Amino acid sequence: MKYNIEKIILWLKNEKKRELEFKPNKVNVITGDSNTGKTAILEIIDYCYFSSKSTISESIINENVSWYGLKININDKKYTIGRKALFEGNVSSEYYFSSTGEIPITIPESNNTQENIKSLIETEFSIDKTVSFPIGYGSNNIKVGSKISLRYFLMFNTISQDLITNSQGIFFDKQNESRYRDALPRIFDIATGIEKIENILKKEKKVELEKKLAKLKRKESEISKKSEYFQREQKALVKKAKEFSLINPDTVEKDALVELNNVVKGAKIETVAGVERGKLEKERNIIKRKIKNLKDFTNEYSAFKKNLTEIEDSLKPITFIQKETDKIVKSDNFKSLISQLSIELNEIKKARKARTPIDKQVKDEISQLNIKLSSIEDQLESLPKENKIFENEKKKYMFIGEVKAKINLYSKSDSSPSATVKADIKKTEEELESIKIDDTEIKRELTIKLIEEIIREYMLTVDNAMENYKDFLPNFDYKNKSLLLRKPKTTFYENVGSSSNHMFLHLFFSLAMQEVIFKNESPYVAPFLIIDQPSRPYYGDDGKTRLDKDHSDDYKITQAFKLLDKFIEERNENKSEFQMIVFEHISENLFKDMKNINLVDSEFKNGNALIPTSML
Repeated sequence: MKYNIEKIILWLKNEKKRELEFKPNKVNVITGDSNTGKTAILEIIDYCYFSSKSTISESIINENVSWYGLKININDKKYTIGRKALFEGNVSSEYYFSSTGEIPITIPESNNTQENIKSLIETEFSIDKTVSFPIGYGSNNIKVGSKISLRYFLMFNTISQDLITNSQGIFFDKQNESRYRDALPRIFDIATGIEKIENILKKEKKVELEKKLAKLKRKESEISKKSEYFQREQKALVKKAKEFSLINPDTVEKDALVELNNVVKGAKIETVAGVERGKLEKERNIIKRKIKNLKDFTNEYSAFKKNLTEIEDSLKPITFIQKETDKIVKSDNFKSLISQLSIELNEIKKARKARTPIDKQVKDEISQLNIKLSSIEDQLESLPKENKIFENEKKKYMFIGEVKAKINLYSKSDSSPSATVKADIKKTEEELESIKIDDTEIKRELTIKLIEEIIREYMLTVDNAMENYKDFLPNFDYKNKSLLLRKPKTTFYENVGSSSNHMFLHLFFSLAMQEVIFKNESPYVAPFLIIDQPSRPYYGDDGKTRLDKDHSDDYKITQAFKLLDKFIEERNENKSEFQMIVFEHISENLFKDMKNINLVDSEFKNGNALIPTSML
C-alpha cells in the first residue's frame, strides 16, 4: 500500500489559509517551543479521519479555525478531506471532499457525507464488508459480522505524548476507550498479517456448515423417529382391519394398504377364513425347536471339550514320568503302558485344541434361524388373533373414515424427505472436507519471533542509549500486546523504571509493528507513523537538558532519531514507502545531518506556530 500525508490545511475564520507540507519517505519534524500547536496536528489528523469526538484546543486554534483539512496521497491517487471546525466542543457532520486533491482557496463548502468519504477511503485500504469481526470475536461494543472501521487500524499509526512515557505496559493509543480496547485484540492478527481475511472466511464457512450439518442430522433423526411411528401405526391399522375382516387376513403387509385403499373407495373385498396365522405359528414353533436343539447340542459339545480338558489334566503325570524314566524301577509292562498313555494324552490334546467346522456351522445356523423367527414374529404382529365384528354400521364407517385419514397421512410421509436429507448431509460433509484452513498458530509463533528479532536489531542500533538494558532480550507479550525486556539466561522480566527507556520501548514496538505489517503484506495499515515528542522524558516542557558525557540526553535523543532515520533508509532501499511525522521541541542541530529527516516549516518560535501570530 502507498500512503502519505501531503498537507495539513487550516482555513481560518479571517479567510486566511495556513498550510503545512510534509514529504513522503522522510521523517518530517516539526520542532519548537511549547504551546505552539504541535500536538494539535495529531488531533487535527484524527479529526479529519472521522473521529466522533475531539480534544482540539478551543483557545487560539479552534476559535480561529473555520475548517480543518488533509491532502493525502493513497495508491497514486490524491484526495482532500475537509471537516468543519468544532462548535462548542461538538464535532461537525459537514465535510468537503475532492477526489482529485483540489484544495479550495476560500473557506470550503460541505459537498459530501462522512459515510461516503469513509467508504471510499476504506476501499483504498482494502477494507470492504468481508473485513469484519469474525464469529467468536464479539463484545458489548463490537457486533459480530460488522465491518472493521479504518479508525481501528489507525491505532498502529500513532504514538501520542501520553503513550510515549507510559510505564503501564500500554503500547497502543485510545486504550482508555472501551471500543478501541475491545477492538485491538480482535484486529491485531488481521492488521499484522498473521491472519488473512480469506482464512477467516473459510473458518466462518466451516462454522456455518457445521451448524447446517448438525441441523440436518437432527432433522434426519426426527424423520427416522416419525417413520418408525408411522410403521407401528400402519401395522396396528392393518391388524385391526384384518380382525374385522375388512381385508383378507392372509394378505401380506405390503399389499394390505392397497386393499384398505380399495375399501375406503367403496370396493368390496371377498374375504375367506384366514389360515395364514396358523401356518406362521406352526413355522415359528418349528424354528424355536430347531434353535433349542442346536443350543442343546452346543452346550453338550462344550461339556465334551471340558471333559477332555479334565482327562488331559489327569494324564499330565505321564509327561513327568517320561522325563524321570531313568530314576524309576521299571516292570515288564512299564514301557508299553507308558507308551499307550502318552499316545492317548496326545490325542486328547489334539481333540481339545482342534477347532472343528461344526462350531462355526452351528453358530451360523442359529443366527439364520433367529432372523427367520424375527420375520415371522413381525408378520404375526399384523395378523388378528381372532375375528371381530362391528357393533353397528356406524362404528364400521367411523373406522373406515379413520383409515382414510391415516392413509392420506401416510401417503404424505413417504421416504423421499429422508432421502433428500441424507443427500444434503453427504453434500455438506463433502463441503466441510474440501475446506482447507491455514494453521494460524504457526504463523503467529513465527511472527512473534520475527518481532523480537527486529526489536533486538533496533536495540543494537541505539547502542548505549539503553544503558543497563542494552544487552537484555526483548519479549513480545502477545496476550497483552506489549513489549517486555528479559535478562539474558533468566526467566526474569525486568521492571523498566526509566521513562527514557519506556520511550525507546515504544519506538521499538511501533516500528516493529510496521515492519511486520510490511513483511506480511497486510493491506489494512497505512505506512506512516506520527510520534508526539519522543524527547519528552529527557527535556520535559522547559527544553532544558543535562550533559553527562556520552550518556547525555542529547546523545539519547540523537540515537532515537538515528533509529528513525535508519528505518526510512531501509524502506527506501526496499523501494517501499513510509512517512513519519514527529513533533518535537529540540534543536534541529540534533538531527540536521541525517539525510532522511525533513524540517517542516521553520522552528515554531518567535511567533511562528501552527497558527502564526502574523495570521491572527
